[in-house]
Amino acid sequence: MLDSGNYEKVCPSCKEVFYPEDNVAKKTFCGEEFACLPSGEKHNAPDCQVYHFCSEECLEKYTNKAPACTYVPGWKRLMEKISKVSSSSGIAGSRQHNLHKCCK
Repeated sequence: MLDSGNYEKVCPSCKEVFYPEDNVAKKTFCGEEFACLPSGEKHNAPDCQVYHFCSEECLEKYTNKAPACTYVPGWKRLMEKISKVSSSSGIAGSRQHNLHKCCK
């Protein structure tokens, strides 16, 4: 069975539902928690994705609200993720011989 591709999208600016055929604008934003504008045309980061908007006005409003991204090297993002996971699981403050107690 063929998929017609007629699925609905929600505009991130005005929250209006529209079909992809109707979208007028799309732009790449980066950030896992908060969307920000990438500097230059570098969209290679793994946390960048394309946002679809229902109109040019919604794109302009969303772009004006979004802050400019600051460059964070990939290794630093990885270390921050490891730190976040280890502190939430209780491993961060444990000594090596106490790890079997906290990780059961």
